[in-house]
Amino acid sequence: MEVVRLPRFPLRLLRRYWAELFAFAGLVALIIGVNPPKLGHAFAHVSWPLALGMVPVVLALYLCRGTAWWYALRGIGEHARFSQVQTIELAGQVMIILPMGDLARVAMVRDADREHGIGAITATVALQELLYMWMVSLGALPQLAQRHDVALFMLISTFGFGFVFAVILWEPLYQRAIRIVEHVRVLRRFDQQLHEIRPAFVTLCKPRTLLPIAAYQALAAVLSFFLFYMALLAVGVTNVSYITAVFVLGVSYTFSAISFLPLGIGAFEGLLTVIMLTYGIPAATGAAAALIYRGYNDVLMAAIGGPALLFVRRMQRSGRWRGAAPAEPRRTVTATS
Repeated sequence: MEVVRLPRFPLRLLRRYWAELFAFAGLVALIIGVNPPKLGHAFAHVSWPLALGMVPVVLALYLCRGTAWWYALRGIGEHARFSQVQTIELAGQVMIILPMGDLARVAMVRDADREHGIGAITATVALQELLYMWMVSLGALPQLAQRHDVALFMLISTFGFGFVFAVILWEPLYQRAIRIVEHVRVLRRFDQQLHEIRPAFVTLCKPRTLLPIAAYQALAAVLSFFLFYMALLAVGVTNVSYITAVFVLGVSYTFSAISFLPLGIGAFEGLLTVIMLTYGIPAATGAAAALIYRGYNDVLMAAIGGPALLFVRRMQRSGRWRGAAPAEPRRTVTATS
Protein backbone atom coordinates (compact mmCIF):
# COMPACT_ATOMS: atom_id res chain seq x y z
CA MET A 1 0.00 0.00 0.00
CA GLU A 2 1.35 3.39 -0.99
CA VAL A 3 2.05 5.74 1.93
CA VAL A 4 0.72 9.26 1.46
CA ARG A 5 3.32 11.83 2.48
CA LEU A 6 2.33 15.36 3.32
CA PRO A 7 4.45 18.21 1.88
CA ARG A 8 7.23 19.32 4.20
CA PHE A 9 6.43 23.02 3.95
CA PRO A 10 2.92 22.82 5.51
CA LEU A 11 4.25 20.47 8.18
CA ARG A 12 6.98 22.95 9.12
CA LEU A 13 4.37 25.70 9.37
CA LEU A 14 2.15 23.46 11.48
CA ARG A 15 4.99 22.64 13.89
CA ARG A 16 6.02 26.29 14.17
CA TYR A 17 2.61 27.91 14.47
CA TRP A 18 0.53 25.15 16.05
CA ALA A 19 -0.45 27.33 19.01
CA GLU A 20 -1.63 30.17 16.76
CA LEU A 21 -3.60 27.73 14.58
CA PHE A 22 -5.15 26.10 17.64
CA ALA A 23 -6.15 29.51 19.01
CA PHE A 24 -7.67 30.52 15.67
CA ALA A 25 -9.58 27.23 15.49
CA GLY A 26 -10.96 27.85 18.98
CA LEU A 27 -12.13 31.30 17.95
CA VAL A 28 -13.84 29.92 14.82
CA ALA A 29 -15.47 27.18 16.92
CA LEU A 30 -16.84 29.82 19.30
CA ILE A 31 -18.34 31.86 16.46
CA ILE A 32 -19.97 28.77 14.97
CA GLY A 33 -21.12 27.55 18.37
CA VAL A 34 -22.95 30.74 19.33
CA ASN A 35 -24.68 30.90 15.92
CA PRO A 36 -23.17 33.40 13.42
CA PRO A 37 -26.52 35.09 12.51
CA LYS A 38 -27.22 35.78 16.21
CA LEU A 39 -23.67 37.06 16.68
CA GLY A 40 -24.12 39.32 13.67
CA HIS A 41 -27.39 40.59 15.14
CA ALA A 42 -25.58 41.48 18.38
CA PHE A 43 -22.93 43.43 16.46
CA ALA A 44 -25.60 45.17 14.37
CA HIS A 45 -27.12 46.66 17.51
CA VAL A 46 -23.88 47.96 19.05
CA SER A 47 -24.13 51.44 20.57
CA TRP A 48 -21.63 53.43 18.53
CA PRO A 49 -21.34 56.36 20.97
CA LEU A 50 -20.23 53.86 23.64
CA ALA A 51 -17.97 52.11 21.14
CA LEU A 52 -16.27 55.41 20.29
CA GLY A 53 -15.97 56.20 24.00
CA MET A 54 -13.92 53.02 24.44
CA VAL A 55 -11.10 54.45 22.30
CA PRO A 56 -9.74 56.97 24.86
CA VAL A 57 -10.14 54.35 27.60
CA VAL A 58 -7.93 51.80 25.85
CA LEU A 59 -5.39 54.51 24.95
CA ALA A 60 -5.24 55.59 28.60
CA LEU A 61 -4.86 51.94 29.60
CA TYR A 62 -1.73 51.50 27.49
CA LEU A 63 -0.40 54.90 28.50
CA CYS A 64 -0.51 53.67 32.11
CA ARG A 65 1.18 50.39 31.19
CA GLY A 66 3.88 52.24 29.28
CA THR A 67 4.42 54.61 32.20
CA ALA A 68 4.78 51.69 34.61
CA TRP A 69 7.38 50.15 32.28
CA TRP A 70 9.23 53.49 32.03
CA TYR A 71 9.52 53.58 35.84
CA ALA A 72 10.75 49.96 35.78
CA LEU A 73 13.43 50.77 33.21
CA ARG A 74 14.58 53.76 35.23
CA GLY A 75 14.68 51.48 38.27
CA ILE A 76 17.48 49.41 36.71
CA GLY A 77 19.30 52.42 35.27
CA GLU A 78 18.03 52.34 31.68
CA HIS A 79 17.44 55.90 30.52
CA ALA A 80 15.32 55.56 27.42
CA ARG A 81 13.19 58.66 27.05
CA PHE A 82 9.54 58.60 28.16
CA SER A 83 8.37 59.15 24.57
CA GLN A 84 10.62 56.29 23.38
CA VAL A 85 9.23 53.88 25.96
CA GLN A 86 5.63 54.77 25.08
CA THR A 87 6.40 54.31 21.38
CA ILE A 88 8.03 50.93 22.06
CA GLU A 89 5.04 49.88 24.20
CA LEU A 90 2.76 50.57 21.24
CA ALA A 91 5.12 49.00 18.69
CA GLY A 92 5.33 45.86 20.79
CA GLN A 93 1.59 45.26 20.42
CA VAL A 94 2.22 44.18 16.83
CA MET A 95 4.45 41.31 18.01
CA ILE A 96 2.55 39.93 21.01
CA ILE A 97 0.71 37.22 19.09
CA LEU A 98 4.07 35.59 18.21
CA PRO A 99 5.86 33.21 20.63
CA MET A 100 7.73 35.44 23.13
CA GLY A 101 6.78 38.34 20.86
CA ASP A 102 6.42 40.64 23.85
CA LEU A 103 10.20 40.46 24.25
CA ALA A 104 10.63 42.33 20.96
CA ARG A 105 10.40 45.42 23.15
CA VAL A 106 13.63 44.38 24.85
CA ALA A 107 15.63 44.73 21.62
CA MET A 108 14.11 48.16 20.95
CA VAL A 109 15.11 49.38 24.41
CA ARG A 110 18.63 48.02 23.91
CA ASP A 111 18.93 50.09 20.76
CA ALA A 112 17.82 53.18 22.68
CA ASP A 113 20.16 52.76 25.67
CA ARG A 114 22.74 49.98 25.99
CA GLU A 115 23.40 50.38 29.70
CA HIS A 116 22.38 46.83 30.73
CA GLY A 117 22.11 43.35 29.27
CA ILE A 118 19.08 41.71 27.73
CA GLY A 119 18.30 39.81 30.93
CA ALA A 120 17.98 42.96 33.04
CA ILE A 121 15.63 44.59 30.53
CA THR A 122 13.66 41.34 30.29
CA ALA A 123 13.18 41.55 34.06
CA THR A 124 11.34 44.87 33.61
CA VAL A 125 8.98 43.30 31.07
CA ALA A 126 8.46 40.27 33.32
CA LEU A 127 7.63 42.46 36.32
CA GLN A 128 5.28 44.60 34.24
CA GLU A 129 3.34 41.59 32.91
CA LEU A 130 3.28 39.68 36.21
CA LEU A 131 1.95 42.69 38.11
CA TYR A 132 -0.74 43.32 35.50
CA MET A 133 -1.91 39.69 35.41
CA TRP A 134 -1.88 39.50 39.20
CA MET A 135 -3.92 42.68 39.60
CA VAL A 136 -6.47 41.62 37.00
CA SER A 137 -6.85 38.26 38.76
CA LEU A 138 -7.29 40.04 42.11
CA GLY A 139 -10.34 41.76 40.65
CA ALA A 140 -12.20 38.46 40.72
CA LEU A 141 -11.57 37.77 44.42
CA PRO A 142 -14.43 39.84 45.95
CA GLN A 143 -17.09 37.63 44.32
CA LEU A 144 -15.44 34.27 44.95
CA ALA A 145 -17.56 33.68 48.05
CA GLN A 146 -20.63 33.52 45.77
CA ARG A 147 -18.91 31.62 42.95
CA HIS A 148 -17.60 28.40 44.42
CA ASP A 149 -17.38 26.86 40.93
CA VAL A 150 -14.27 28.93 40.13
CA ALA A 151 -13.06 29.85 43.60
CA LEU A 152 -10.44 27.10 43.87
CA PHE A 153 -9.10 27.79 40.38
CA MET A 154 -8.77 31.52 41.04
CA LEU A 155 -7.12 31.03 44.43
CA ILE A 156 -4.60 28.60 42.93
CA SER A 157 -3.89 30.98 40.03
CA THR A 158 -3.45 33.99 42.31
CA PHE A 159 -1.16 31.93 44.51
CA GLY A 160 0.71 30.84 41.38
CA PHE A 161 1.48 34.43 40.35
CA GLY A 162 2.75 35.09 43.88
CA PHE A 163 4.85 31.93 43.73
CA VAL A 164 6.60 33.21 40.58
CA PHE A 165 7.64 36.30 42.56
CA ALA A 166 8.89 34.06 45.38
CA VAL A 167 10.94 31.90 42.98
CA ILE A 168 12.68 34.93 41.50
CA LEU A 169 13.26 36.79 44.75
CA TRP A 170 14.46 33.83 46.85
CA GLU A 171 17.92 33.04 45.52
CA PRO A 172 18.20 29.32 46.53
CA LEU A 173 14.89 28.56 44.84
CA TYR A 174 15.80 30.61 41.77
CA GLN A 175 19.17 28.87 41.38
CA ARG A 176 17.44 25.52 41.59
CA ALA A 177 14.96 26.60 38.93
CA ILE A 178 17.82 27.70 36.67
CA ARG A 179 19.53 24.31 37.08
CA ILE A 180 16.31 22.63 35.97
CA VAL A 181 16.04 24.93 32.95
CA GLU A 182 19.67 24.25 32.00
CA HIS A 183 18.76 20.59 31.48
CA VAL A 184 16.28 21.58 28.75
CA ARG A 185 18.27 21.91 25.54
CA VAL A 186 15.88 24.36 23.88
CA LEU A 187 16.15 26.78 26.82
CA ARG A 188 19.94 26.68 27.26
CA ARG A 189 20.44 29.62 24.90
CA PHE A 190 18.65 31.81 27.48
CA ASP A 191 21.06 30.85 30.27
CA GLN A 192 22.87 34.22 30.42
CA GLN A 193 19.61 36.18 30.39
CA LEU A 194 18.19 34.02 33.18
CA HIS A 195 21.20 34.77 35.37
CA GLU A 196 20.74 38.50 34.70
CA ILE A 197 17.00 38.58 35.46
CA ARG A 198 17.11 38.02 39.22
CA PRO A 199 19.47 40.88 40.23
CA ALA A 200 17.39 43.34 38.22
CA PHE A 201 14.13 41.89 39.56
CA VAL A 202 15.35 42.22 43.15
CA THR A 203 16.27 45.85 42.50
CA LEU A 204 12.86 46.54 41.01
CA CYS A 205 11.05 45.00 43.98
CA LYS A 206 12.49 47.48 46.47
CA PRO A 207 9.48 49.40 47.86
CA ARG A 208 10.52 52.83 46.62
CA THR A 209 11.07 51.52 43.09
CA LEU A 210 8.09 49.16 43.04
CA LEU A 211 5.46 51.63 44.29
CA PRO A 212 5.02 53.77 41.13
CA ILE A 213 5.22 50.68 38.90
CA ALA A 214 2.50 48.92 40.88
CA ALA A 215 0.36 52.07 41.06
CA TYR A 216 0.28 52.55 37.29
CA GLN A 217 -0.32 48.85 36.66
CA ALA A 218 -3.22 48.94 39.13
CA LEU A 219 -4.66 51.91 37.26
CA ALA A 220 -4.24 50.01 33.99
CA ALA A 221 -6.13 47.04 35.47
CA VAL A 222 -8.99 49.33 36.58
CA LEU A 223 -9.17 50.81 33.06
CA SER A 224 -9.19 47.29 31.60
CA PHE A 225 -12.19 46.39 33.78
CA PHE A 226 -13.94 49.59 32.72
CA LEU A 227 -13.19 48.86 29.06
CA PHE A 228 -14.93 45.50 29.36
CA TYR A 229 -17.86 47.03 31.23
CA MET A 230 -18.27 49.52 28.38
CA ALA A 231 -18.19 46.62 25.90
CA LEU A 232 -21.08 45.01 27.80
CA LEU A 233 -23.06 48.25 27.74
CA ALA A 234 -22.30 48.67 24.03
CA VAL A 235 -24.00 45.34 23.18
CA GLY A 236 -26.98 46.16 25.36
CA VAL A 237 -26.12 44.28 28.58
CA THR A 238 -27.42 46.60 31.29
CA ASN A 239 -28.40 44.05 33.95
CA VAL A 240 -24.80 43.19 34.91
CA SER A 241 -23.10 45.34 37.54
CA TYR A 242 -19.59 46.72 37.26
CA ILE A 243 -18.45 44.37 40.07
CA THR A 244 -19.78 41.39 38.13
CA ALA A 245 -18.03 42.61 34.98
CA VAL A 246 -14.78 42.82 36.96
CA PHE A 247 -15.27 39.25 38.16
CA VAL A 248 -16.02 37.90 34.67
CA LEU A 249 -13.00 39.61 33.11
CA GLY A 250 -10.71 38.64 35.99
CA VAL A 251 -11.56 34.93 35.72
CA SER A 252 -11.44 34.89 31.90
CA TYR A 253 -8.17 36.82 31.73
CA THR A 254 -6.50 34.61 34.33
CA PHE A 255 -7.57 31.40 32.62
CA SER A 256 -6.42 32.63 29.21
CA ALA A 257 -3.08 33.74 30.66
CA ILE A 258 -2.25 30.16 31.71
CA SER A 259 -3.75 28.50 28.61
CA PHE A 260 -0.38 28.77 26.75
CA LEU A 261 -2.25 30.04 23.69
CA PRO A 262 -1.10 33.30 22.03
CA LEU A 263 -2.94 36.08 23.88
CA GLY A 264 -5.27 33.35 25.18
CA ILE A 265 -7.21 33.66 21.91
CA GLY A 266 -10.17 31.31 21.91
CA ALA A 267 -9.77 30.39 25.58
CA PHE A 268 -10.56 33.93 26.77
CA GLU A 269 -13.60 34.43 24.56
CA GLY A 270 -14.95 30.93 25.16
CA LEU A 271 -14.73 31.03 28.96
CA LEU A 272 -16.08 34.59 29.12
CA THR A 273 -19.10 33.54 27.04
CA VAL A 274 -19.76 30.55 29.31
CA ILE A 275 -19.53 32.67 32.48
CA MET A 276 -21.88 35.25 31.00
CA LEU A 277 -24.37 32.44 30.33
CA THR A 278 -24.47 31.76 34.09
CA TYR A 279 -25.71 35.34 34.54
CA GLY A 280 -28.49 34.84 32.01
CA ILE A 281 -26.73 36.62 29.12
CA PRO A 282 -27.30 34.96 25.72
CA ALA A 283 -24.23 33.27 24.26
CA ALA A 284 -24.15 35.48 21.17
CA THR A 285 -24.31 38.66 23.28
CA GLY A 286 -21.58 37.47 25.65
CA ALA A 287 -19.36 36.44 22.74
CA ALA A 288 -19.95 39.82 21.05
CA ALA A 289 -18.83 41.64 24.22
CA ALA A 290 -15.73 39.45 24.43
CA LEU A 291 -14.85 40.06 20.79
CA ILE A 292 -15.39 43.82 21.11
CA TYR A 293 -13.10 43.92 24.14
CA ARG A 294 -10.52 41.87 22.21
CA GLY A 295 -10.90 44.16 19.20
CA TYR A 296 -10.08 47.28 21.21
CA ASN A 297 -7.48 45.81 23.56
CA ASP A 298 -5.51 43.89 20.92
CA VAL A 299 -6.60 44.52 17.32
CA LEU A 300 -6.96 48.30 17.61
CA MET A 301 -3.74 48.63 19.61
CA ALA A 302 -1.87 46.45 17.09
CA ALA A 303 -3.17 48.70 14.30
CA ILE A 304 -1.92 51.77 16.18
CA GLY A 305 1.32 49.95 16.98
CA GLY A 306 2.03 49.27 13.29
CA PRO A 307 3.02 52.86 12.45
CA ALA A 308 4.87 53.07 15.78
CA LEU A 309 6.92 49.99 14.82
CA LEU A 310 7.71 51.43 11.39
CA PHE A 311 8.80 54.67 13.06
CA VAL A 312 11.12 52.81 15.45
CA ARG A 313 12.66 50.79 12.61
CA ARG A 314 13.24 53.95 10.54
CA MET A 315 14.85 55.75 13.47
CA GLN A 316 17.06 52.72 14.17
CA ARG A 317 18.27 52.57 10.58
CA SER A 318 19.05 56.28 10.58
CA GLY A 319 20.97 55.99 13.86
CA ARG A 320 18.75 58.56 15.60
CA TRP A 321 17.04 56.15 18.01
CA ARG A 322 19.84 56.09 20.59
CA GLY A 323 19.06 58.36 23.53
CA ALA A 324 21.53 60.86 24.87
CA ALA A 325 23.38 59.92 28.04
CA PRO A 326 21.75 61.45 31.10
CA ALA A 327 23.55 63.82 33.42
CA GLU A 328 22.63 61.78 36.49
CA PRO A 329 24.87 58.85 37.49
CA ARG A 330 24.08 55.41 36.17
CA ARG A 331 22.69 52.82 38.56
CA THR A 332 24.45 49.49 38.66
CA VAL A 333 22.31 46.40 39.15
CA THR A 334 24.10 43.90 41.34
CA ALA A 335 23.09 40.50 42.60
CA THR A 336 21.71 40.45 46.11
CA SER A 337 20.23 37.72 48.19
